[in-house]
Amino acid sequence: MNRLRELRKNHGLTLKELGKKVSMHDNTLSQYETGKRNPSLKTWQQLADFYGVSVSYLQGRYDHLTKKEALQTIHEIMTICGISKEELKERL
Repeated sequence: MNRLRELRKNHGLTLKELGKKVSMHDNTLSQYETGKRNPSLKTWQQLADFYGVSVSYLQGRYDHLTKKEALQTIHEIMTICGISKEELKERL
């Protein structure tokens, strides 16, 4: 559960602020951070989406992105920036 706390603090959020942003009670989030309570898969996904990380990263399973996650991230960046595969190849 350390990644939950780490990401929250890195984003400069208190439990109360995070709770408002993700529509959860701050005491529930605190219990997730301390391991006194386990989030449901839906909640894991909600928190992972909020922080922009994978559920497996958030759960502490991996320190780095998997190949699939890295490719998905690259694709998302390309979409946001409006870069085609051909343009990316040219730039690389």
